[in-house]
Amino acid sequence: MLLFVFLTIVAIIFKSFGNMKIAKLIPFLAILVFIPHVFFEGIRWQLYPVYIIIVFQFLMTILFRVGLLKKRRLENDKKLIRMSLPIVIGGFLLTVLFSYAFPVYKIPTPSGPHEIGTISFDLIDDSREAIYSEDMTDNRKIKLQVWYPAQNVGSYEQVPWLQDGKIVAEGVSKLMGFPDFVLSHTSLVKSNSYLNAPISNEKEQYPVIILSHGWTGFRNIHTDVAELLASNGFVVVAIDHTYGSAVTAFNDGEVAYVNDEALPDREETPNFLTYANTLVKTFAGDIQATLDQLEMMNTGQNSSTLKGKLDLANIGVIGHSTGGGAAVATALHDKRIKALIGLDAWVEPIEEQELDSGLQIPSLFLRSHEWEQGYNNEHLYLLLGSSMAPELYQINNTGHQDFSMIYMYSPLSKYFNITGKLDGREGASIQHDFILTFFEKNIYGQVTSTIADVAKQYEDVQIITSYRNE
Repeated sequence: MLLFVFLTIVAIIFKSFGNMKIAKLIPFLAILVFIPHVFFEGIRWQLYPVYIIIVFQFLMTILFRVGLLKKRRLENDKKLIRMSLPIVIGGFLLTVLFSYAFPVYKIPTPSGPHEIGTISFDLIDDSREAIYSEDMTDNRKIKLQVWYPAQNVGSYEQVPWLQDGKIVAEGVSKLMGFPDFVLSHTSLVKSNSYLNAPISNEKEQYPVIILSHGWTGFRNIHTDVAELLASNGFVVVAIDHTYGSAVTAFNDGEVAYVNDEALPDREETPNFLTYANTLVKTFAGDIQATLDQLEMMNTGQNSSTLKGKLDLANIGVIGHSTGGGAAVATALHDKRIKALIGLDAWVEPIEEQELDSGLQIPSLFLRSHEWEQGYNNEHLYLLLGSSMAPELYQINNTGHQDFSMIYMYSPLSKYFNITGKLDGREGASIQHDFILTFFEKNIYGQVTSTIADVAKQYEDVQIITSYRNE
């Protein structure tokens, strides 16, 4: 961008001083830069003002060269050039503003020693109806993406952060009230994962972590966590909870958007918790269907490349918001889950008698500053008070959406109260330390540090013990 603008301004300066020969060459140089930019980086709407300036300069130069435009007297030409300079500078400033507000960020580099492979596939659960779809006779259909330790990735395609690219970007834009194109640039971001790369043979089997997003989230909104764990020797399976996800783009071409009727407005719905309970149970059913599918994949019943590589005796689950409630609802009954992390886990919709039975597995709950007060805490404390040695920490100066990759969208989010005041990447780094330390201890059995040790490293983290007195 800077090179484009520099070349344009230099061209105007040369024209202003009457050196037209050099001025005419510069737009050609700008085009030579423009072409590889489009080829290697892709068109992005934030740079449209610069594109227009460069293309305009190039076309004007061509038209002059072929004689379709007559040269004016030099003085008039200089006057026209001086008038165009503010337009160029204005276009440059507008582009800088757009690029700052909606940048093309680089996804965080995972900390582990392993390369990362990934696959995705559709899953139909024949035992359940698709209660949120227009055709109630359909069976529940979800999409899964798996990240795993890989080897020999050199010849495999590096996948985008948003594997379903433009469709997901447009769906999230609509959900946030933006025009379709506003978040299209996020489809340009590359992940650290390679499609269909062979799984590493360093170990015979790898433990599994199930990842469940929140209401209106989607599986790739937690790619940073998935890649972190996969690079450190876990197989991670993230779920697109259809009709609760912002958009689910299936491999067979079907696209399903969030169904707002699944969770109507609390203030306008007397039986709101009935809707909420159904939603959490639907998400929990997706987690159980995923566990069943993994068992089939491990035995090779569906020709999976992960056959025999899954350590299904060591399964953890992590969920955000509604996904966190679903993780709890599943772990309360499904003994296959050995450890759990809840990120602002929305447990309010779960029946109190179930919460009172408690979790009999290691559990870690991280709470945002935004959720320090609210309906959920009474129910969360009921669960923790009945559970086996749970841990609850609050990350101060964070919002509910900070338990996601919202930091990849815009640095302006904190000014519109979408996120907290804490820098998004800093908050994500804190979460990553908690998550990796917890699962390494409680799934892998490796104790390099404790959760308390992690908490002590950060001023914005505080332990919450008030539930013990409830």
